[in-house]
This record gives sequence, structure tokens and C-alpha cells, in this order.
Amino acid sequence: MFAVARSDRWHFVSPDGASFLSIGVVHADDTNLRYRHNIGIFTARYGGSRQRWLSEGLVPEMTSWGFNTLGWTSEYVSGSGLATEADVVDLGHSAGLPADDVAALGIPYTLSMRIAEIEQWNGHPAYRDPRTPAFAQWCDHLARTVCRPDDPNLLGYFLVDVPCWDRHPSGAGWPPDELASIADAYYRTATGAIRRHDPHHLILGDRYGTRRGVPDAVLDAMAPYVDVLSVQTFPGPDPRRLDAALKLIERWHHRTRLPVLIADTGNWCPTTMSPDRTGSFRDQRERGAGYVASAEEFTARPWCLGWHWCSWLENPHRGFGLKDPWDEPYRELTDLVTETNHRLRGAACRTNARRRASR
Repeated sequence: MFAVARSDRWHFVSPDGASFLSIGVVHADDTNLRYRHNIGIFTARYGGSRQRWLSEGLVPEMTSWGFNTLGWTSEYVSGSGLATEADVVDLGHSAGLPADDVAALGIPYTLSMRIAEIEQWNGHPAYRDPRTPAFAQWCDHLARTVCRPDDPNLLGYFLVDVPCWDRHPSGAGWPPDELASIADAYYRTATGAIRRHDPHHLILGDRYGTRRGVPDAVLDAMAPYVDVLSVQTFPGPDPRRLDAALKLIERWHHRTRLPVLIADTGNWCPTTMSPDRTGSFRDQRERGAGYVASAEEFTARPWCLGWHWCSWLENPHRGFGLKDPWDEPYRELTDLVTETNHRLRGAACRTNARRRASR
């Protein structure tokens, strides 16, 4: 099974003992090809079959572009027009691709366990007490349902997407003076359930956001129970914002002493479907340059295990992807992505070969 190890830098170790830099794609889902504007393409190219889309479309294309991991597949459903006055979204994310379908692909992948409905984007969060028997029963049910203890391609298990540990924008939250106790129970109970049903695979933890942040008390409570610190960051084109995000992540790394997976990162620009999409880059070529800059900075950090890119195919709600809404690559972006992924993976392989030779 996959593990993490440290020599001159942190790295995943694949089941065959090789060092593994995880370069993944997130939010890949065939439902993005089932809108009125593209259902005909889905039918013509893939026969309207999810399995054919996965095996004939997604996997061959993403691996040819140098991606080696299928990350978080839950899809963004709600649009900005559904945001409340508190700037959170009323409706949630999809359940993601069925685990059996993903496991059959033969590539490294991740699974998620939504143990609590406390996401920043969730307009109706539920801050239930994780110290109760009911929470333990729920976590054990999820673990019995989700865990795949014998699958060598499973990288590990995520928990909650962008959890809001400080006061939620909706006003909900846990009592601040009990946060340390609550966080300890949350992580101890959830990871204990996973370990009972799968003692072999990595626990990748919550996917903290650099914009949302996470209290130090929660980081301290989390660190003994998970294997990887998972973070998502969308710093945009200003290199100062990327630098600030990396400094924050590095502080979290030093505090927890855990290796870091950049579990969700990306950029965007105006497109035919989303001409008013602003706040990042001007065009696909600039998006590609932004990808190169981010990937090189991630690789330069000895605590970084890899990065997972958002996202696969543009839909009307999210507004950006590696492919346009009609299943065609944004070539000015993907050409740069492909060169960068193969170059950085090749450099990592050469470094690891030299390390093994010196032993």
C-alpha cells in the first residue's frame, strides 16, 4: 500500500517501493458531459457510458498529460447565484464518482469520508458534537461503507472539504473554549473508525483552505491522528500571494511535522461559457504559465508530496477546467501542463534513483 517517507525530502512510497510524486486531477465527473449543451458529445464519443468515458477518455488523456492520480472527484454543483448574504452556498457538492468505478481504473486514487457537514461553502452547516456516541456510530458506518483495505491503488482517505473550524459565515460553530476537546474527539473518532476497517492505507485528513485558515488548536489536535496534512490553495496570478500561501502552509507543516499534499489548486480565466470570470488570469496561455510557476514552487518545497489540479472539464457553475465544456482541451494550457508534469516527475525519478544508488 502507499506510505509516506522522508529522506532529503518527504515523498509518497508506492506499493512497489518507488518514490511517488502525486500529480492529480480533481473534480473529474461524467455529469459535466451530461448537460444539454454537451450530452450529444457524451453519447457520440462514449456511448453515454461512464465506464467508457473513464477508460477511453479521462484516464488515457490525463495520464498522457503527466497526471498520475485521480484526486477528489466530488463535483461543484452550486453556482455563485445561489450564494447567501453570508457568501456561502446553499446547496452542496456531489457524492463523487462511485468507488467501484474508480478502483477499476488501475491508477492511484483517493476516497473521501464526509464525517461532518461543516464546509465553508455549506450554507446550512451542522455542528454536531463529535464527543457523542452518535458521532462514533456515524463514523463507523462511513468507514464500513467506504473503506477498501485491500486495494493497492488507493492513495488514502480524505475527510471534510474546507472545514470551517472558526465561526462559520452563517454564524454557526462550536464553542471556542471547547475547540481543543472537540477537535481531538473529531479526529480520534474518525480515524479510529477508518483504522478498524482499514489498517493499511493513509489518512489524508481534512482539506484545509489557506484563505479560510485553521486554528492552531485544531492543527495540534489533528497531527497525531493523520498521516498527511492536506491543503488547498488558489493564490491567483500575483506571485506574492503564492509566496504568502506557501509560507502559511510551511508554518502548518512545521507545527504538525506532517508532509503536505496540495490537495486542490487551480486558476481560471474568461472563457466562451464564462466570459465574465475574473480574478485570476487573462487567457489560457497565462493559465499555463501560472500552472508552471505553481508546480515548480510546490516541487521546490521538501515537505510537498505533490499537487492535485482543479479541474478536468469546465461546467457552467465552476467556470474553469483543463478542457472546455465541449470536451476539447485548452491546448495553450494543456501543452504547458504536459511538459511541466513530465519534466518534474522525471526530475523526481532521477533524484530518487541517485538516492537509492547511494545507499
